[in-house]
Amino acid sequence: MASVAPTLECRLINASIAAYYIQDGRIDPNAPGYDKIGIKPGTVTVFTGGSDQIDAGYVAETVDGWVFLVFRGTLPPFEGDFWRWIDDWLHDLLVEPTTWVVDGKPFGQVESGFASAVLDLWPVIVSALNALDPGSKKGIIVTGHSKGAAASFLAASLLKGQDFKRILVEVCCFAAPLVADSTFAANYDALRLSPLSVRYQNEYDAVPFLPYWPFLDLLAAGERLDRGANLAVTEDTRTNAIENDYVPIGTLRFITTTCGLEYGQKGASDAWQDFKDALFSGRFQEIVDAHSAQGRYLTCVCS
Repeated sequence: MASVAPTLECRLINASIAAYYIQDGRIDPNAPGYDKIGIKPGTVTVFTGGSDQIDAGYVAETVDGWVFLVFRGTLPPFEGDFWRWIDDWLHDLLVEPTTWVVDGKPFGQVESGFASAVLDLWPVIVSALNALDPGSKKGIIVTGHSKGAAASFLAASLLKGQDFKRILVEVCCFAAPLVADSTFAANYDALRLSPLSVRYQNEYDAVPFLPYWPFLDLLAAGERLDRGANLAVTEDTRTNAIENDYVPIGTLRFITTTCGLEYGQKGASDAWQDFKDALFSGRFQEIVDAHSAQGRYLTCVCS
Protein backbone atom coordinates (compact mmCIF):
# COMPACT_ATOMS: atom_id res chain seq x y z
CA MET A 1 0.00 0.00 0.00
CA ALA A 2 2.91 2.38 0.55
CA SER A 3 3.48 2.67 -3.19
CA VAL A 4 -0.04 3.93 -4.00
CA ALA A 5 0.24 7.01 -6.21
CA PRO A 6 -0.17 10.34 -4.39
CA THR A 7 -2.85 11.86 -6.63
CA LEU A 8 -6.14 10.52 -7.90
CA GLU A 9 -5.29 11.47 -11.49
CA CYS A 10 -2.01 9.54 -11.32
CA ARG A 11 -3.84 6.50 -10.01
CA LEU A 12 -6.32 6.74 -12.86
CA ILE A 13 -3.71 6.85 -15.64
CA ASN A 14 -2.07 3.83 -14.01
CA ALA A 15 -5.48 2.15 -13.88
CA SER A 16 -5.94 2.88 -17.58
CA ILE A 17 -2.54 1.41 -18.41
CA ALA A 18 -3.31 -1.70 -16.39
CA ALA A 19 -6.37 -2.31 -18.58
CA TYR A 20 -4.02 -2.99 -21.51
CA TYR A 21 -2.68 -5.94 -19.51
CA ILE A 22 -5.98 -7.81 -19.31
CA GLN A 23 -5.61 -11.34 -20.58
CA ASP A 24 -7.60 -14.51 -20.01
CA GLY A 25 -10.10 -12.72 -17.79
CA ARG A 26 -7.60 -11.18 -15.39
CA ILE A 27 -5.19 -8.27 -15.04
CA ASP A 28 -1.53 -9.13 -14.92
CA PRO A 29 -0.51 -8.14 -11.36
CA ASN A 30 2.90 -7.20 -12.77
CA ALA A 31 1.37 -4.60 -15.09
CA PRO A 32 3.27 -1.30 -14.94
CA GLY A 33 1.93 0.88 -12.14
CA TYR A 34 -0.63 -1.66 -10.95
CA ASP A 35 0.52 -1.29 -7.36
CA LYS A 36 -0.01 2.48 -7.56
CA ILE A 37 -3.74 2.32 -8.34
CA GLY A 38 -4.83 1.60 -4.78
CA ILE A 39 -7.13 -1.32 -5.52
CA LYS A 40 -8.67 -3.06 -2.54
CA PRO A 41 -7.66 -6.73 -2.77
CA GLY A 42 -10.36 -9.13 -3.91
CA THR A 43 -12.62 -6.50 -5.49
CA VAL A 44 -11.61 -6.62 -9.17
CA THR A 45 -14.07 -7.83 -11.80
CA VAL A 46 -12.73 -7.99 -15.37
CA PHE A 47 -15.10 -7.84 -18.32
CA THR A 48 -14.44 -8.60 -21.99
CA GLY A 49 -16.51 -8.72 -25.16
CA GLY A 50 -16.61 -8.09 -28.88
CA SER A 51 -14.72 -9.79 -31.67
CA ASP A 52 -11.67 -11.58 -30.27
CA GLN A 53 -12.52 -10.04 -26.87
CA ILE A 54 -11.18 -6.71 -28.11
CA ASP A 55 -13.46 -4.73 -25.76
CA ALA A 56 -12.38 -4.99 -22.16
CA GLY A 57 -12.04 -3.30 -18.82
CA TYR A 58 -12.61 -3.81 -15.14
CA VAL A 59 -14.40 -2.62 -12.04
CA ALA A 60 -12.65 -2.35 -8.69
CA GLU A 61 -13.08 -0.82 -5.25
CA THR A 62 -10.18 1.28 -3.99
CA VAL A 63 -8.58 1.37 -0.58
CA ASP A 64 -9.91 4.90 -0.02
CA GLY A 65 -13.53 4.16 -0.84
CA TRP A 66 -13.95 4.90 -4.53
CA VAL A 67 -15.21 2.56 -7.23
CA PHE A 68 -13.19 2.67 -10.46
CA LEU A 69 -14.74 1.70 -13.79
CA VAL A 70 -11.91 1.35 -16.31
CA PHE A 71 -12.16 0.80 -20.08
CA ARG A 72 -9.31 -0.51 -22.20
CA GLY A 73 -8.19 1.14 -25.40
CA THR A 74 -8.41 -1.35 -28.24
CA LEU A 75 -5.59 -0.44 -30.62
CA PRO A 76 -2.35 -2.41 -30.29
CA PRO A 77 0.92 -0.53 -29.84
CA PHE A 78 1.85 1.37 -32.97
CA GLU A 79 4.34 -0.20 -35.33
CA GLY A 80 5.06 0.87 -38.89
CA ASP A 81 4.05 3.72 -41.16
CA PHE A 82 2.48 6.85 -39.66
CA TRP A 83 -0.15 7.14 -42.37
CA ARG A 84 -1.18 3.51 -41.91
CA TRP A 85 -1.75 4.36 -38.24
CA ILE A 86 -3.94 7.30 -39.26
CA ASP A 87 -5.76 5.12 -41.79
CA ASP A 88 -6.53 2.53 -39.07
CA TRP A 89 -7.98 5.24 -36.85
CA LEU A 90 -10.11 6.70 -39.61
CA HIS A 91 -11.40 3.25 -40.50
CA ASP A 92 -12.40 2.68 -36.88
CA LEU A 93 -13.91 6.12 -36.28
CA LEU A 94 -15.77 7.03 -39.44
CA VAL A 95 -18.68 4.78 -38.70
CA GLU A 96 -22.27 5.89 -39.17
CA PRO A 97 -23.51 7.58 -35.99
CA THR A 98 -26.19 5.83 -33.98
CA THR A 99 -28.79 7.11 -31.53
CA TRP A 100 -27.69 6.79 -27.91
CA VAL A 101 -30.52 5.96 -25.53
CA VAL A 102 -30.44 6.70 -21.78
CA ASP A 103 -33.30 5.58 -19.54
CA GLY A 104 -35.46 4.90 -22.57
CA LYS A 105 -35.02 8.34 -24.15
CA PRO A 106 -32.86 9.49 -27.10
CA PHE A 107 -29.75 11.21 -25.75
CA GLY A 108 -27.92 12.17 -28.96
CA GLN A 109 -25.87 10.69 -31.77
CA VAL A 110 -22.67 8.78 -30.97
CA GLU A 111 -20.01 6.78 -32.80
CA SER A 112 -21.48 3.35 -33.53
CA GLY A 113 -18.39 1.30 -32.71
CA PHE A 114 -17.96 2.80 -29.26
CA ALA A 115 -21.69 2.51 -28.61
CA SER A 116 -21.87 -1.18 -29.46
CA ALA A 117 -18.82 -1.92 -27.31
CA VAL A 118 -20.25 -0.23 -24.23
CA LEU A 119 -23.73 -1.70 -24.65
CA ASP A 120 -22.33 -5.20 -25.16
CA LEU A 121 -20.44 -4.96 -21.88
CA TRP A 122 -23.02 -3.02 -19.91
CA PRO A 123 -25.00 -5.84 -18.21
CA VAL A 124 -21.78 -7.30 -16.78
CA ILE A 125 -20.58 -3.84 -15.71
CA VAL A 126 -23.81 -3.03 -13.88
CA SER A 127 -23.73 -6.41 -12.12
CA ALA A 128 -20.11 -5.87 -11.06
CA LEU A 129 -20.87 -2.38 -9.78
CA ASN A 130 -23.89 -3.54 -7.81
CA ALA A 131 -21.74 -6.22 -6.16
CA LEU A 132 -19.51 -3.44 -4.78
CA ASP A 133 -22.48 -1.49 -3.35
CA PRO A 134 -21.39 1.87 -4.82
CA GLY A 135 -24.02 3.72 -2.78
CA SER A 136 -21.89 3.07 0.29
CA LYS A 137 -18.74 4.44 -1.38
CA LYS A 138 -17.55 7.94 -2.30
CA GLY A 139 -18.77 7.47 -5.86
CA ILE A 140 -17.85 5.98 -9.23
CA ILE A 141 -14.96 7.31 -11.30
CA VAL A 142 -14.85 6.26 -14.94
CA THR A 143 -11.56 6.28 -16.80
CA GLY A 144 -9.71 4.95 -19.81
CA HIS A 145 -7.14 5.85 -22.45
CA SER A 146 -7.80 6.36 -26.16
CA LYS A 147 -10.88 4.37 -27.16
CA GLY A 148 -11.31 3.56 -23.49
CA ALA A 149 -11.60 7.29 -22.85
CA ALA A 150 -14.34 7.63 -25.47
CA ALA A 151 -16.25 4.80 -23.79
CA SER A 152 -15.95 6.64 -20.46
CA PHE A 153 -18.34 9.40 -21.53
CA LEU A 154 -20.93 6.95 -22.81
CA ALA A 155 -20.71 4.92 -19.62
CA ALA A 156 -21.04 8.02 -17.43
CA SER A 157 -24.27 8.98 -19.18
CA LEU A 158 -25.74 5.54 -18.44
CA LEU A 159 -24.53 5.58 -14.85
CA LYS A 160 -25.89 9.00 -13.94
CA GLY A 161 -28.91 9.06 -16.23
CA GLN A 162 -30.15 5.51 -15.84
CA ASP A 163 -28.63 2.95 -13.49
CA PHE A 164 -27.07 4.84 -10.55
CA LYS A 165 -28.84 8.19 -10.58
CA ARG A 166 -28.23 9.05 -6.93
CA ILE A 167 -24.53 8.20 -6.89
CA LEU A 168 -21.72 10.63 -7.61
CA VAL A 169 -20.24 9.90 -11.05
CA GLU A 170 -17.02 11.46 -12.31
CA VAL A 171 -14.89 10.98 -15.42
CA CYS A 172 -11.13 11.45 -15.72
CA CYS A 173 -9.79 10.09 -19.00
CA PHE A 174 -6.85 10.38 -21.36
CA ALA A 175 -6.47 10.92 -25.14
CA ALA A 176 -10.18 10.71 -25.91
CA PRO A 177 -11.27 10.85 -29.55
CA LEU A 178 -14.51 12.65 -30.36
CA VAL A 179 -17.40 10.34 -29.67
CA ALA A 180 -20.71 12.24 -29.54
CA ASP A 181 -22.66 15.12 -31.05
CA SER A 182 -23.86 18.42 -29.61
CA THR A 183 -27.21 16.94 -28.52
CA PHE A 184 -25.39 14.34 -26.44
CA ALA A 185 -23.20 17.11 -24.99
CA ALA A 186 -26.26 19.16 -24.00
CA ASN A 187 -27.93 16.18 -22.32
CA TYR A 188 -24.66 15.24 -20.64
CA ASP A 189 -24.48 18.77 -19.27
CA ALA A 190 -28.10 18.55 -18.08
CA LEU A 191 -27.07 15.58 -15.94
CA ARG A 192 -24.43 17.90 -14.42
CA LEU A 193 -21.69 15.58 -15.59
CA SER A 194 -19.70 18.14 -17.59
CA PRO A 195 -18.07 19.88 -14.58
CA LEU A 196 -17.13 16.46 -13.21
CA SER A 197 -15.59 15.20 -16.47
CA VAL A 198 -11.93 15.88 -17.27
CA ARG A 199 -10.07 14.83 -20.38
CA TYR A 200 -6.29 15.07 -20.60
CA GLN A 201 -4.78 15.76 -24.03
CA ASN A 202 -1.08 15.63 -24.85
CA GLU A 203 0.65 18.16 -27.03
CA TYR A 204 0.96 16.68 -30.57
CA ASP A 205 -1.56 13.87 -29.94
CA ALA A 206 -3.70 13.47 -33.07
CA VAL A 207 -6.40 11.20 -31.67
CA PRO A 208 -8.35 13.81 -29.63
CA PHE A 209 -9.09 15.66 -32.90
CA LEU A 210 -10.56 12.65 -34.71
CA PRO A 211 -12.91 12.63 -36.58
CA TYR A 212 -13.24 16.47 -36.58
CA TRP A 213 -13.47 17.33 -40.28
CA PRO A 214 -11.30 20.51 -40.34
CA PHE A 215 -8.62 18.36 -38.71
CA LEU A 216 -8.96 15.85 -41.53
CA ASP A 217 -8.40 18.67 -44.02
CA LEU A 218 -5.23 19.51 -42.09
CA LEU A 219 -4.11 15.87 -42.17
CA ALA A 220 -4.91 15.67 -45.87
CA ALA A 221 -2.69 18.65 -46.59
CA GLY A 222 0.11 17.09 -44.55
CA GLU A 223 -0.23 13.78 -46.36
CA ARG A 224 -0.05 15.46 -49.77
CA LEU A 225 3.14 17.23 -48.73
CA ASP A 226 4.68 14.03 -47.37
CA ARG A 227 3.43 11.42 -49.86
CA GLY A 228 2.35 13.46 -52.86
CA ALA A 229 -1.22 12.15 -52.72
CA ASN A 230 -4.05 11.39 -50.30
CA LEU A 231 -3.98 7.64 -49.80
CA ALA A 232 -5.10 7.51 -46.15
CA VAL A 233 -7.01 10.76 -45.70
CA THR A 234 -9.21 10.46 -48.76
CA GLU A 235 -12.04 12.68 -49.95
CA ASP A 236 -14.54 10.02 -48.84
CA THR A 237 -13.27 10.00 -45.25
CA ARG A 238 -13.43 13.78 -45.09
CA THR A 239 -16.94 13.85 -46.59
CA ASN A 240 -18.15 11.28 -44.05
CA ALA A 241 -16.73 13.34 -41.20
CA ILE A 242 -18.62 16.46 -42.33
CA GLU A 243 -21.87 14.53 -41.84
CA ASN A 244 -21.45 14.46 -38.04
CA ASP A 245 -21.11 17.27 -35.54
CA TYR A 246 -19.10 15.46 -32.88
CA VAL A 247 -17.88 17.76 -30.15
CA PRO A 248 -15.49 17.45 -27.17
CA ILE A 249 -17.05 16.44 -23.85
CA GLY A 250 -16.01 17.71 -20.41
CA THR A 251 -13.12 19.94 -19.36
CA LEU A 252 -9.84 19.97 -21.26
CA ARG A 253 -6.49 19.72 -19.50
CA PHE A 254 -3.85 20.19 -22.19
CA ILE A 255 -0.41 18.78 -21.33
CA THR A 256 2.55 20.60 -22.87
CA THR A 257 5.88 18.96 -23.64
CA THR A 258 7.25 20.49 -20.44
CA CYS A 259 4.38 19.00 -18.41
CA GLY A 260 2.64 22.33 -18.04
CA LEU A 261 -1.17 22.34 -17.97
CA GLU A 262 -3.41 24.63 -19.99
CA TYR A 263 -7.19 24.88 -19.84
CA GLY A 264 -10.17 25.99 -21.90
CA GLN A 265 -9.82 27.93 -25.13
CA LYS A 266 -6.10 28.58 -24.69
CA GLY A 267 -5.42 24.88 -24.31
CA ALA A 268 -7.60 24.03 -27.32
CA SER A 269 -5.97 26.72 -29.47
CA ASP A 270 -2.43 25.74 -28.52
CA ALA A 271 -3.21 22.05 -29.08
CA TRP A 272 -4.34 22.80 -32.63
CA GLN A 273 -1.41 25.06 -33.51
CA ASP A 274 1.20 22.78 -31.95
CA PHE A 275 -0.12 19.76 -33.83
CA LYS A 276 -0.13 21.74 -37.07
CA ASP A 277 3.52 22.71 -36.52
CA ALA A 278 4.52 19.09 -35.82
CA LEU A 279 2.64 17.75 -38.85
CA PHE A 280 4.08 20.18 -41.36
CA SER A 281 7.54 19.72 -39.87
CA GLY A 282 7.29 15.98 -40.54
CA ARG A 283 7.66 15.03 -36.87
CA PHE A 284 5.49 11.96 -37.30
CA GLN A 285 7.05 9.77 -34.62
CA GLU A 286 6.65 12.59 -32.11
CA ILE A 287 2.94 12.70 -32.96
CA VAL A 288 2.57 8.96 -32.48
CA ASP A 289 4.56 8.95 -29.24
CA ALA A 290 2.30 11.68 -27.86
CA HIS A 291 -0.60 9.22 -27.87
CA SER A 292 1.13 6.62 -25.69
CA ALA A 293 -0.47 6.06 -22.30
CA GLN A 294 2.95 5.36 -20.84
CA GLY A 295 4.48 8.53 -22.29
CA ARG A 296 3.65 12.03 -21.08
CA TYR A 297 0.15 11.01 -20.06
CA LEU A 298 1.82 9.00 -17.32
CA THR A 299 4.95 10.98 -16.56
CA CYS A 300 3.34 14.43 -16.57
CA VAL A 301 0.15 13.50 -14.75
CA CYS A 302 2.20 11.72 -12.10
CA SER A 303 4.95 14.35 -11.79
